[in-house]
Amino acid sequence: MADHPEAPAAPAEADPDLIHEIARHHPDCLTLADAGLARIERAEQVGLAPLGLPLPRGKRDLLVPAARREAIVREILGQLDRQLRRNGLLETARRVLDGAHISLHPGDARDRVKLVMTDEMPWTGMTQPIRFAVSRTIDVDELSGLHEADLHRFLNADAALIERLHEDAGRLAERLWIYTEEAGTPDDGWTFGSLCDRLVRAGRNHQDADEILRRWDREYDIWRRGRAEARGRAFVDRHFDFSRFERLFPVARGMARRLVLVVGPTNSGKTHRALEALREARSGLYLAPLRLLALEVADRLNRDGTPTTLLTGEEEARVPDARHLSSTIEMLDPDRPVDVAVIDEIQMLADPDRGWAWTSALMGVPAGTVYLLGAPEARSLVERVAAHLGEPLEIVELERKTPLRMIERRLEWDDVERGDALIAFSRRDVHLIRDAVQSRDLTAAVLYGALAPEVRRREAERFLSGEVDVVVATDAIGMGLNLPVRRVLFTALEKFDGTAVRPLSAGEVRQIAGRAGRFGQFETGEFGVVARNTPQALRTLLERPDPRLGPKTALTVRPTRGMLARLADYSGTSELALLLDWFSAAKTDGSPYAVSELAPLRRHAALLDERSLIFADKLNLLFIPADLEKEAEARLFTTIVQAVERREAMAVGHVVPARTEGLDDQALEDLSRACDLYYWASRRFPDLFPDRAIVAQRRAALSSRLGELLASRARRQRDPGHGRPKQGFRGAPRKRFGPKRR
Repeated sequence: MADHPEAPAAPAEADPDLIHEIARHHPDCLTLADAGLARIERAEQVGLAPLGLPLPRGKRDLLVPAARREAIVREILGQLDRQLRRNGLLETARRVLDGAHISLHPGDARDRVKLVMTDEMPWTGMTQPIRFAVSRTIDVDELSGLHEADLHRFLNADAALIERLHEDAGRLAERLWIYTEEAGTPDDGWTFGSLCDRLVRAGRNHQDADEILRRWDREYDIWRRGRAEARGRAFVDRHFDFSRFERLFPVARGMARRLVLVVGPTNSGKTHRALEALREARSGLYLAPLRLLALEVADRLNRDGTPTTLLTGEEEARVPDARHLSSTIEMLDPDRPVDVAVIDEIQMLADPDRGWAWTSALMGVPAGTVYLLGAPEARSLVERVAAHLGEPLEIVELERKTPLRMIERRLEWDDVERGDALIAFSRRDVHLIRDAVQSRDLTAAVLYGALAPEVRRREAERFLSGEVDVVVATDAIGMGLNLPVRRVLFTALEKFDGTAVRPLSAGEVRQIAGRAGRFGQFETGEFGVVARNTPQALRTLLERPDPRLGPKTALTVRPTRGMLARLADYSGTSELALLLDWFSAAKTDGSPYAVSELAPLRRHAALLDERSLIFADKLNLLFIPADLEKEAEARLFTTIVQAVERREAMAVGHVVPARTEGLDDQALEDLSRACDLYYWASRRFPDLFPDRAIVAQRRAALSSRLGELLASRARRQRDPGHGRPKQGFRGAPRKRFGPKRR
């Protein structure tokens, strides 16, 4: 290999491993593999030369461009010199700074060192001082040539670091003073001392003030949330004692109430007796399980000369000079006394989803006489409640006015007759069954929950007037809707309850079946199964005890709007989900009460907590009667919330178009529901949802259009295939193979 210019030599004390480490990171150094060579002797042919510095055994294959070898070696030796000087400086610093509050460490480059200055700050309540540190990097050349005494003096007198150390000490102290003032001097154990242990653990092994403060704030937020939860739950148990839920209704407790339980099967005259008492009372209140039933009772009382206002979550019909009110049970005003109140379907006390409304009504309705109407199975539960309240209870037992018997064979679709009611448990099945009976030349009205009250009433009137032959309905028919039904036929014996498909309870079967045989029109009522299931399965359900109405049934309760507002004011939090969590943990041991499932409310709360809303608006929107499990209602809920958040007025046309031609029944139902929710919002935020009168008109138009659509389907002339249900539906005619049966 040809000779190359003589390169500078490495110091005799240089470590070959250190030289290799420095050289390997030089951008112009290559290994044989990097250069694509097998032997170092071939390097000259491609313009490369050996590095020529001491290297460890087995690592001597470093090559550099031959023309720049001397310059590269000088660069590497320069870095080596700075590295050696830095190592020497660090060694000297360790010796002269031993035990001091400053120290010297390797920097982020070979010619840099890091000067670290530490301090300790004791604080009352802390089990150990707060250790923190500041640092800066220094070039090695800045400290070269200093004797040990000068180096010690120079490092200890770093003004920039001393100033930063004082600033960090001030920031740490300021934060601790804030924590101390926030903690105060309570007597519940949530003192600053209880926070100090957390702060010590959080800051341990960390000396950067910013990192310490970040960890402290995180720990403080956890501590403050824990304190808020503990205090919130204690406040709930102390001021809203759910184990004595009845005490939360002072107006009712201040009245000498008399309870009258009227029990009996359907068609036994319970509602008639209660309405007679309402008509005779100077003021009265009827609490219904359904909007349609509240509307029906209001119509009956007004028709009979008793002015009655209608009030539900989605509608209000004020009657001048009315001293009576018919409303859905959730709309109870516990501060408005009346002479007589009627709570219908009292067995709903045991309902896991809505039972809280019946509990609140039973405990809180402010009336001199309270009529409780329901099935006989509710008697033991009401007796237990009356004993708990210490209020007198009169029990009136009524017998059914017409006999009721079960049909002992399964009916087929061809057995369906005029005057029958067919029961299904979903909107889809209602329409499929309607098609099945209409394919047998019978006309049908439909009744299910998604229909607006006006449409349901119109459909019921079509059946009442004889315009249609049969009615296809969901189990809502069992909630007091009065129809001239001769037979009740179950198309299914199970229902989806929002969580899972379950068999009907005995009470539900009796309630629905009892609608057969209306007094004065039929001598007897009949019920049975059609198309599927068996009379034996129906009888088994009837004989099965309903565990929900057992002697140990808990009365479900949930917080009111006012309770949530008081708790928020006390705790200083506006996080609705957190407030609901505190109520869900309320103590009810040893009482007849249990906190209801708050998951539906919590879904609303979680969405509202994400928005920039004042607490009063969040609290109003929390109780909007929107089912977030339904996509259309969830979208509208979001739209309403956005309008409130932005304080932007929203016209009804934004959610409900003026023209509805060509829309099918599902779309009309969704728009009708949108009207309900817009109307609800207009009552709480009149400035933001100003079209209350217009939405009422559009709801009426939608109801009329939907009613016409349903009626036209019943009147439509049926051709041989019209109305025939799809193959696979349980009511569809089966394909047969082979010879016809005769």
